Parts: sequence; C-alpha cells; structure tokens
Amino acid sequence: MNNPFNPSFGRIPTIFLNRGQLIDEVVEELDNPNSPYKVSIVYGMRGVGKTTFLTEVGRKVEQEPNWLVVDLAMGSNLMATLVDNLYMKANSDLQKTFESIRGLSFSAFGLQLSADISKPTLSTYQGILTNMFAKLRKKGIKVLITLDEVKSNSELKNFAAYYQILNREDYLVALMMTGLPENISELQNEDVMTFLLRGKRIPLSSLNLSQIELSYSKVFNQSGYKVNADTLNKMAVMTMGYSYAFQLLGYLVWNAAKESKIINQALLDQVKIEYLIELDQNAYTKIFSSLSKQDKKFVLAMAQSKNNRVLIKEIREKLGRPSNFVANYRRRLLDDQIIKSTNYGEVAFTLPYFKEYVLQQYRFEQGLE
Repeated sequence: MNNPFNPSFGRIPTIFLNRGQLIDEVVEELDNPNSPYKVSIVYGMRGVGKTTFLTEVGRKVEQEPNWLVVDLAMGSNLMATLVDNLYMKANSDLQKTFESIRGLSFSAFGLQLSADISKPTLSTYQGILTNMFAKLRKKGIKVLITLDEVKSNSELKNFAAYYQILNREDYLVALMMTGLPENISELQNEDVMTFLLRGKRIPLSSLNLSQIELSYSKVFNQSGYKVNADTLNKMAVMTMGYSYAFQLLGYLVWNAAKESKIINQALLDQVKIEYLIELDQNAYTKIFSSLSKQDKKFVLAMAQSKNNRVLIKEIREKLGRPSNFVANYRRRLLDDQIIKSTNYGEVAFTLPYFKEYVLQQYRFEQGLE
C-alpha cells in the first residue's frame, strides 16, 4: 500500500481531516441568496488546509442540483478563463444556449469571437459574461466561483469590480476565495474591493488533537502497523493541530516504520530531525520572512521566555515598550495565526516547535554580526 499521507502544498491528500461540520454549514448557506457566504474568504497561514477546504466545498456544491462550480487561478486572465470554464462545465443543452449568444462560438480551444472583434477588451468579456449569467438565471442555475491564494493585482481588481455588478444585479453567483492573512488584509484595503469587508470571513485554525490522534490510530492500525495509545497521543501533540504537520509527521512515520511495522518512541525520535527540517524549510521560513521587524521582536521575546504560555506583561518588559504598542503587535500576530490567546493577558505559539525555530534564527543572526 502506498503512503496515504501527502505533505505537498496545494494537493489534496488521501488522508485528511475535512472540518465536515463547517463545510456542510457553508454549502447549506450558499443556497440562501441573502447569506453573507455569497462572498466568503477562507484564510489562514500556509499549510492550514485552505486549498483542501475550498476543494471539498466545491465538490459538495457540485453534487447539488442546479449548481455549477468554476475554479479560477491567479495569474490567468480571470474574465476570459471564467467564460471558457462556464462553457466547459455546462451540459450540452446549456452549451447550445451559450452558443446562441450573437458573435460567439466555442471549440476545444475555448471561446472563439466573431471576426469583427479582433482584439477583445475587458468590456467585451463583461458583455459576454453578463449574457451567459442572464441565460443561467433564466434556467435557475447558480454558479460558485472559487479562487485560490488570492493576491492583489490588476486582474483581480477588474474581476472584483465586475463581480460587484453581478452581485448588485442579483445574479445567482457566489464567490469563495482563499488567501494568507496578510494578502487578505491587503485586498480589503483596496477601494474596489471594500465589498469584501461585508463578506463572510472563514478562519481556518488548528485541528482538534483528539481527531488527529483518532485518524492516526485508524490509518496505521488498519494498515498493519503496531502503535500504542501513548505513542499516538505523542504524535498528535507533536503536530499541535497544524494541518501540514499532521500530513508531514504521518508521511515520515509511515516510511520509517514500513519494514518493521512498529511505531514507538524510538521511531518518533528517529524521524524528529527530518520532521523539524521539513517544517523549517517548507513552512516556517516563509512564515517567518513575512513578519515585520517588530513582529519578529515580539515573537523572539515570547520564545526567550522559559514558559510556553507567556504573559503579555513579560513580553512588554522584554521589549521595553508601552502597553498600546505591544497590544497592536499582539493583535497582528493573532490575526496572522502565529500566536493564540491561552488566557487573559497570556499567549502561546500556534505552531509545533516554532519557539525553537525562532530561537535558532536569532542564534544565526547573532553569529553573523
């Protein structure tokens, strides 16, 4: 049997914890034309499962009658791609309806325009799409547009401006996007995209440790591996509920125990070095580099504490800064899901071994001076 865990970013693993209740809630709400989920933003740090969540919502919505799901990708001409994908996702009757739009034809290569439209403009695509959505509305067909890992650029601004028109005219179109917290904040500060503030924000945070433990138990025991409850508990704790860590640790343990089929503390100690290296290279380096200079000082003050749950008072004293200054960066790091509030006036890191990573980076920087 092949390793069922997949720590690759952007791919849907065989084994994953799909936040079923939240997915069901989103799918149900999408049928309500007045729901805030009509425009929704799934956000969280790298590796929390945003793409998996978006894919699962899309799969469930596609099973509903009278729904089309169109997946768009950043870096493409969003308007032109939407035209082509709407046609490709439609059944034969709908395709004939689209083909009846004057001046249009479709082929295996996508949209074909009449000879008098030599160079299509933004308004050309807007006109085509409005015609297509009008025909879909007449047939009672709804559309979910998904857009993964959004970043502010001219293509997205043009698309957002057009989507606002669709929304204002009550076309049956929902939009679901994913993005990193800092990119979502940037989008919401753009004038043309302030409507996102009225949409539903869906933060993806840590997975439930009991669910992780149960999943590990089920996968490994059903595959003939021998592992006791104490080891399973330690594996769950090693992930701290981080989706990428769940996949990565499962992948490494599976491979390391493939011959012996025995998973114990000695094996966890064996894979831990590679586990930390992969976390650092594939996730933490990018997460840490996105932090501002003051953010890094805040997390360093946390990491230097002897406690895993650190008092804000202790951080303030280490930084030598007033309460309002510290509160501002605390809020920023909470929004970015780097830290979590564990009690009043107390915070902790959300990621496994991130404290050790921060201290290591500090030692490296000290060595370069």
